[in-house]
Amino acid sequence: MYRLTLHLTYNLIAITALLVSSANATETGSSHNLFMLNQLNDNSYLVGRANLVTRDGFSDTFFGYLDLNYRHKLLKPWAIEVGYRHAFLELNNQWREEFRPMLSLYWRGKLVEGKFSNRHRIEWRSFEGNATDRRRYRNESVWTSAHTITDYKLTPFVEEEFFYDITNSELDSNWLTVGVSKFWAKGMKWKLGYRLQSQKFNGAWQDRHILVTGLSFFSFQ
Repeated sequence: MYRLTLHLTYNLIAITALLVSSANATETGSSHNLFMLNQLNDNSYLVGRANLVTRDGFSDTFFGYLDLNYRHKLLKPWAIEVGYRHAFLELNNQWREEFRPMLSLYWRGKLVEGKFSNRHRIEWRSFEGNATDRRRYRNESVWTSAHTITDYKLTPFVEEEFFYDITNSELDSNWLTVGVSKFWAKGMKWKLGYRLQSQKFNGAWQDRHILVTGLSFFSFQ
């Protein structure tokens, strides 16, 4: 397992260098994430997320969102989360707003010498203007190694998420991400990763290579 995670990390470094060197290529982009979790009591949390996404390398910021959520622990290992996300998408040189209530169910446990979580999410999506309202299901699995690698004590992780458009009864997106993370200090963590983002356009699948960055802040009682 150690050799596998070390191999994944070296591949990540090589891919990241490739992304930076080809930043003007249309098939590359980046996703920059902010995550905040504040514990309210033994079973309840306030969760916030923010995101900015670029395309055509790193030159064109075309999507972003802010959300706020309430998470409550159920019987172990389950938790439920309800929230709202406000998103912005650039279309024809104008920004279109999206209004997105969300309901999520989480499971957390252990798998192959690491932590494992799976999230089910339903999104009710409505848009500014005359675009059709949509419903979407998302399923995300995250595995985080129990072992660190290199002298910098980096923690490898793997994420996989697929998107199913309920309105059209169609699987239309899949994200596969590998990366490393590290706690800077108590309650503060960064991550760096590579994502193969596959999305269906007009019936054909297209891939984009994404540099993923993230900052997370945790506050526990």
